[in-house]
Amino acid sequence: MKEPATTTVMAAGTGLITTLLGGWDLALEILLIVMILDYITGVASAFRTKTVSSNEGYLGILKKVSIFAIVILAAQLDRLTGNTHSLFRNCTAFFFVANDALSILENVGELDVPLPSFLKSALIKLRDKNDKGNDNFDITEENDEQSNE
Repeated sequence: MKEPATTTVMAAGTGLITTLLGGWDLALEILLIVMILDYITGVASAFRTKTVSSNEGYLGILKKVSIFAIVILAAQLDRLTGNTHSLFRNCTAFFFVANDALSILENVGELDVPLPSFLKSALIKLRDKNDKGNDNFDITEENDEQSNE
């Protein structure tokens, strides 16, 4: 009896999250894969450097969940602006793909695996291309500037 209820709840939850993300496509699939690889290589790197910490592991998972919260926010901005091409969501996903991919390279580098320099260069360009703003964006400062104009 519990199995159909569990399946229904899981299906409804998955449907809700997919809707909030603006659908599921290749960009989000790649983001999820890269996030998982980043987490796995981060744990491997921590084992190598003997700095494994369950607290750091939980924070890593919280960070990954927070990334999806930002992607949901970007998808909602697409809806708000009537953008049917998911521009905000895709640029946000690409930024986090590049960022986590760079983290994978750092983690693997700590395992003494040789890395192709062109890959790091390409990922930095992708990240920077999708992040034209300031990383330390403070909404209160912008609102203050707009009110002074």
